[in-house]
Amino acid sequence: MKKAKEDSKEFLKLMRNWQTLEDKTIVSAVEMMRKTKNPLVKMTMEMIKHDSEKHKLMQQMMIDNITKEAISIGPDELNALSDMLNSHMEAEAESLCLADEAFRNSELFTTRYLLSCLIADEAKHHGMMNQLNDLKRATVATSTGARSYGYIERPPSDIERSHAKRK
Repeated sequence: MKKAKEDSKEFLKLMRNWQTLEDKTIVSAVEMMRKTKNPLVKMTMEMIKHDSEKHKLMQQMMIDNITKEAISIGPDELNALSDMLNSHMEAEAESLCLADEAFRNSELFTTRYLLSCLIADEAKHHGMMNQLNDLKRATVATSTGARSYGYIERPPSDIERSHAKRK
């Protein structure tokens, strides 16, 4: 069987280099927060700092998946979480609807800027939950010994369809 691309020294080097860049981003964000009194700039730098910290954790998980113990999740485990996944997906979809409505009812730059950041995060969360939910319907290996075929298309949820009608 052909080795996965991730199971290479080059891939591990890319991840470690990326982690180094994330460290620099964190330091830069902290420095900018110290130098400014502007609450919008501080909030933006705080968001970037947290995202970079989260990115480092995700990158480390990929490294550990290759160098230590492969991560796997089976349909039984996902089925046990099914109700919670569905509830969370509905909450994320409803959050998106509320955020979109708030955005449509706003005009100030700061409000619209922060709402757009929230909308992007909520959309990302909803997509992540959808991908986990898709794993219930398809066997997608996550270990280094198998290939993942990426995102699996699915029809929109009832909440997503109702939200689309409101636009």
